[in-house]
Amino acid sequence: MRRTDTHRHLFSKPVRSLTSVAVAVAAIVVLQMVLRSAPDLPTEKSTDDIRHDRAVVFGGRMADKSATTAVMQVEALPRLPLPAVALSADTQALVDRNGIEWARQLLLQQAMEAAARSDDNSMAGLLAELGELSLIEADIDTAEMYLEESLDLFRQQQNELAQAGVYMQLGRLHLLTRQRARVASNAYDQLLISRWKISNGLFYDAEADLLLVADNNLKLQRYGAAASTYETLYRGYLQEGDLYQAQTSGIEAIKLYASSGRMFDAQRLQKKMITEGIDETVFRTLAPELERLREEFNHSVKALGVARDQAQLYNQLQARGDVVNAWRFRQQAHQALNRASKRAQYRSQPDVLAELYRSNRSKTNARQSLSKAKALFYEYGFETDVLQRLQDKVY
Repeated sequence: MRRTDTHRHLFSKPVRSLTSVAVAVAAIVVLQMVLRSAPDLPTEKSTDDIRHDRAVVFGGRMADKSATTAVMQVEALPRLPLPAVALSADTQALVDRNGIEWARQLLLQQAMEAAARSDDNSMAGLLAELGELSLIEADIDTAEMYLEESLDLFRQQQNELAQAGVYMQLGRLHLLTRQRARVASNAYDQLLISRWKISNGLFYDAEADLLLVADNNLKLQRYGAAASTYETLYRGYLQEGDLYQAQTSGIEAIKLYASSGRMFDAQRLQKKMITEGIDETVFRTLAPELERLREEFNHSVKALGVARDQAQLYNQLQARGDVVNAWRFRQQAHQALNRASKRAQYRSQPDVLAELYRSNRSKTNARQSLSKAKALFYEYGFETDVLQRLQDKVY
C-alpha cells in the first residue's frame, strides 16, 4: 500500500505585507479561473496539492476580508470522496482469492523487505494493512499493536493524511471492543435470568435464550463461558427428563472444557453425569476424543510459549536497532501462533465486569480517534459522512 507523504503549508497564516497581499489576491484570481474552466476536480491529487489549493484561497480571504467572492468560492468547493484507508487493491484481491492468512504471510514478507531497505513509508503502510487483517478477524490486541506502530511511523514522516486513515482504523477497533463487551455482558445477564427460570420450573422459556448465549460466547471466543452455558442446558434438560438432549448438551460442555485445557471441569462434569443417570458407555466412546483434545491443547500451549519467546527476541532486537533480524523473529512468532488453536489462545478470558470496565476506556478512545480522523480528513477537503456515522455509534 503506497501512501503519499504530506508536509504542512503555512499559507493559512495572515499576510502582513502589501506584497504578500498582492500575491494572495493574484492566487485567488488564478484559482477561480481554473475552477471555472475545469468541469470537475481531478480524480487523483496529491496531498500537497489538495491542501495547497484550499490554503491559498483561505489565505487570500484572511488578507482581504472584503473578498466576498473568495469566501463564496471556498464554500462552493466540493468535498473529495474519502480515500481507501484499510486494504490496498492488491491485498484485497489476495484476501478474496486465497484468504486472510495467505495475504498476511505476504505482507509480513514485504515488511521484512521494507525493513532491510529502511523504507519506513512502505513499512508504515504494511503495518496498517496487517492491523486491518487482524481487525477483520477481531484479533483486537494484535490489530492495535500493528496500528499503533503504523501511526508512530506516519507521525515521524509527518504524513497527516495517512495518520487520519490509521486513526479511523483505531476508531473502528475501539468500537468493536466496546461492542464485544456489550454482547458478552448481555450474554451473562441472559444466562443468569435463564438459570432463575430453570430454578423456577420454566426451562423451556429459557431454552432458546441459552442456545443464543452459547452461540454468542463462541463467536466472542469465550469458550469457558460457552461451556458453562451448555452445562446449564444439561441441567435444564435433565430436570425436564429429556435424557438425550441432556446428554448432548453435557458432552458439548465437556468437549469445550477439555479443548480449553480445563480437564478438571471436564472430569467433574463427566462424573456428575454418570451419577445422574447418563450411560457410562457413552464416556468410554468419548474418551479417545477427549484425549486428542487434551493433546492438542498441550501442543498449542507449547506453540504459544515459542511465539512469546520469539516476540521477546523481536522487542530486544528492535531496541538494539537490528530491525531486519527483529522482523524475522516477528514472522517466526506469527508462524508459531498459527500452530496454536484459538481455544488455547483464548483459554483465559477476563470476567464480564472487567470487560465492561475496560470498554469504558474503549468508548473514550473511539471518540478521540474518530474525532482526529475527521478533523484531518476535513482539513484536506475530504467528505466525512462515514466518520460521522461511526461517531454516532459511540455509546
